[in-house]
Amino acid sequence: MAAETKTKTKRRKKKPLLKFPRRMQKKLIVLFGVVALMLIGLMGRLMYIENTSGEKYEKIVLSQQGYDSQTIPYQRGDILDIKGNVLATSIAVYNVILDCSVMTSDEKYIDATIRALVSCFPDLSSDELYGYAREEKDRRYIVLKKKVSYEEIQPFVEMQEAVDEEDKKINPDIKGVWFEKEYQREYPYGPLASAVVGFTAAGNVGVNGLENYYSSVLNGVNGRQYGYLNTDNNFEKMLKPAKNGNTVVSTIDINIQSVVEAKIAEFNEAYAGTFRTEDTGATHIGVVLMNPSNGDVLAMANYPNYDLSNPRDLSAYYTEEELAGMSEDAKMDILNGLWQNFCVSYTYEPGSTAKPFTVAAGLETGLLNGTETYYCDGYEEVGGHRVNCVNRNGHGMETLEETLMNSCNDALMQMSYVIGNDNFAKYQQIFGFGQKTNIDLPGETRTDSLIYTSDNMKPIDLATNSFGQNFNTSMIQLASAYCSLVNGGYLYQPHVVKKITDENGNIIENISPTVLRQTVSKSTGDLLKKYMYSTVTSGTASIAKVDGYSMGGKTGTAQKAGRDGVNYLVSFIGFAPVEDPQLVIYCVVDEPNAEEQYHSTFAQNIAREILEEVLPYMNIYRDEETTGIHSGWDIRGEETGASAMTDIVNSEEGEEETGEVPVEDGLTDVPDTTGELPENTGERVEGVDTADPVSDVSADPVSDAPAEDADVAEPGGDNN
Repeated sequence: MAAETKTKTKRRKKKPLLKFPRRMQKKLIVLFGVVALMLIGLMGRLMYIENTSGEKYEKIVLSQQGYDSQTIPYQRGDILDIKGNVLATSIAVYNVILDCSVMTSDEKYIDATIRALVSCFPDLSSDELYGYAREEKDRRYIVLKKKVSYEEIQPFVEMQEAVDEEDKKINPDIKGVWFEKEYQREYPYGPLASAVVGFTAAGNVGVNGLENYYSSVLNGVNGRQYGYLNTDNNFEKMLKPAKNGNTVVSTIDINIQSVVEAKIAEFNEAYAGTFRTEDTGATHIGVVLMNPSNGDVLAMANYPNYDLSNPRDLSAYYTEEELAGMSEDAKMDILNGLWQNFCVSYTYEPGSTAKPFTVAAGLETGLLNGTETYYCDGYEEVGGHRVNCVNRNGHGMETLEETLMNSCNDALMQMSYVIGNDNFAKYQQIFGFGQKTNIDLPGETRTDSLIYTSDNMKPIDLATNSFGQNFNTSMIQLASAYCSLVNGGYLYQPHVVKKITDENGNIIENISPTVLRQTVSKSTGDLLKKYMYSTVTSGTASIAKVDGYSMGGKTGTAQKAGRDGVNYLVSFIGFAPVEDPQLVIYCVVDEPNAEEQYHSTFAQNIAREILEEVLPYMNIYRDEETTGIHSGWDIRGEETGASAMTDIVNSEEGEEETGEVPVEDGLTDVPDTTGELPENTGERVEGVDTADPVSDVSADPVSDAPAEDADVAEPGGDNN
């Protein structure tokens, strides 16, 4: 049976494959050829149309997109202060657009639409609108009004959309008008913090300040609305929403900033026209307040400033006649100077506020130990130059502490001989002099070419540098370095932004404090705090003392280049409270409008009045007994008509002190040797690399650690 089955299997034949008849094969070949020829013909036709009429059809498509495809603008992010107050924001405004081709598509639309427009926007001319209907009837995009508020367009919208009880449009013939949305930048506080905030130009381009530095963060991405026909030939729209910009939360406290700017304004009002004819209290005034424990800038202000809402307005500084006589280039030069941030973009010789850094260098190197005494006879002979002390009769024998209290140039020069070129130059680098701080603001000036190196520092340069003359710094540079003297020795990178959030308040990035390096040990810092406390309580900085608060600080009075004894830059830098510094204030007054400019009390008075309001606001409690000594003093330092400013009387024997306060510091005959360094023009330098990093700028490590949330830079690394 098995054999029989096998035999049958072998005999089975495969069925032949299905084959088309020969005639059908020919038909298929012909059909394929026809289809191929049709496709080739269609491709040829498309190529012909593209070559002969492509531009025509492209214009038709683009014109349709002008109406059916619209850009949806993004909203630029806000700039807030640390408490959430809005410093800069973008509000929606609308352009009134007329599509004349729609309005003229039916005669009855013309009168109804024009009547509605003129009724709701009285400044529109019916004659002009009828002119569009006659002469521009094919135009699809005519801007009738720009940047109209939401409230202003509502009457027209309500008229256009009004319906009766049967839900029928009351004004169905109003056609061809639509509103193009965009955003306009607004600054609720006008000129407040103008140097920090900055402003925007057309196209959301940031100009100066945070608007410039964080422009890419604040900007978003435009959306798009597309129009198309679906398979049923119905018009539909597809929406790609805009992505709004992020919000920048600054470290600025608007309340502190307001106090600072108010006191600067009071000073200007008090001194405007008192000596020079200019209607200003000084050429420049700058104030910086920082938290020394993390590098936060709490307030930064300068004079002159400008209104952020109208940054090109010069009417506050020039009359209409003066402006009419200026060329546009001259106005632009003035505006560029007005927009600069004095605290970041200008350099100057700091004067005696640099003395604590010289003392710190001596203590850290072990060349000074705090027990030294110095005899001041009123001058030093250095390199063939006689360099006078503030007291040309001499201070006599002084301790190291008293040299700072009296701001004795003679003693500082004697210290410089011991410290030497190498150590002095090294510690200037450690403190960041000659390097950019890399604060998150544009236009930070370079100072690397405005300080001496060990190799090119002559004896006279070392001597004058020791008390703050003949080298340049910037306000933010010196303030940051000073913070390191009082916070335990840590140099923080200064910053004006705390965090970045999205439009809903979700945190995208926290800006953590960054420690660049340690400048001095805690023991050196504590000793300097003690010395500067004595300087405020019993030395040259006593006028800055706020009653009831422990404070430390240092004054500065720097002769400006030329050394003509006329123009000075005066300053005060201080901190409070002494045991746990929570605030550093630095005030600079450049060329006060007074016959005698060389009084640091100009800066001290501004600083004291600021601190009298800011310290209680920050919940910093009084830690000393109140004496009432400074109660009632005004911005001029006057109490019950008595001048609190030192009266310096010139005589053949020198200068002698009268009045009730210590002799003013810094009045010296300082040789002008700045010719060996580039002249300081005070101009901002943008787009320039920072100074080369210094390979060995770290002080000896100590056990005291920085704040836990701080990022610490590697020792000896890039410290620009």
